[in-house]
Amino acid sequence: MKHCHQCEVMIPEHAHHCPHCRRRQRRGEWQLQAVLLLAAAAAAAAVLAEAC
Repeated sequence: MKHCHQCEVMIPEHAHHCPHCRRRQRRGEWQLQAVLLLAAAAAAAAVLAEAC
């Protein structure tokens, strides 16, 4: 069980929508942030390698 991100009611772990407030639940945001962080790090490394 987890909490709804909007109304804080306990909902099933894999629920996509809250049965109480009917709001869609966030999921997978950390994965997008990790990909963007790795892309930025790779770009910075390429710029540093080109400058040397």
